[in-house]
Amino acid sequence: MVIRTLTVFLTAPIIMACVYWGGIPFLLLILGLALIAVNEFYNLMMKKGLFPAFWVGNLITIFFIVFASYALKRNWEPAHSAILTLAVAIAMIAGVFLKREKDTIVDVAVTILGMLYVGWFFSYLLFIRSLTDHGGYLFFLLFTIWAMDTAAYLAGRVLGHTPLFPSISPKKTWEGAIAGFLVCLAAAAIFSQTAQLELGHALILGALIGIFGQISDLIESLIKRDAGAKDSSDILPGHGGVLDRIDSFILTAPLMYYYLVIFVLK
Repeated sequence: MVIRTLTVFLTAPIIMACVYWGGIPFLLLILGLALIAVNEFYNLMMKKGLFPAFWVGNLITIFFIVFASYALKRNWEPAHSAILTLAVAIAMIAGVFLKREKDTIVDVAVTILGMLYVGWFFSYLLFIRSLTDHGGYLFFLLFTIWAMDTAAYLAGRVLGHTPLFPSISPKKTWEGAIAGFLVCLAAAAIFSQTAQLELGHALILGALIGIFGQISDLIESLIKRDAGAKDSSDILPGHGGVLDRIDSFILTAPLMYYYLVIFVLK
């Protein structure tokens, strides 16, 4: 627990500074996290005896993140979706050069899954950051997820008795999940002014983040379970890998972005 806490105190200020200032520091932060996470995902697939095309997945992950930043500067957000078609086509073409006698289609599918699961979904953090001058909406997402994850972890350890999905993650409990959801709602209300959100919108977003953030966490647990791994890596002392720390953002980032665009900023 001490190591876990020290890691948070060392990394959280760097993340918050990059979010606040935006620009190149924020782009490099997202790019660095995405590249580490996508390679952690591919390494998990290697444990299953699969052979994703690392170079294709890494290049397209870079492409997703950098293009998102470039598109924002030129108001090309609609082109962001068109890039998805090109990226998937490139990954499929790469299958011709994998030179495997069998399971090539599976390797191509895993390569595409990694670059979408990490690179594509994570690129939405840049879009959220762009909606305010100093990342108010993104701070809202950060604080609610951090509060939810902390509450779920502590409540699960102290009060947890009823397994949530034992076949996926034996240590996750209903008590922890409910505590995480309730604290997420409370954090949404507390930090609503950080993003200048009306309380109603903040609570709706808090509920969505509280549900889909934990589902996103379970998806990553399913991936690790299937690969026979406890953590995605050991790069973060006390926390496992980068993918273990960003998993709650995978589904919530695009969800929050589209909610803001459709219902708040309409």
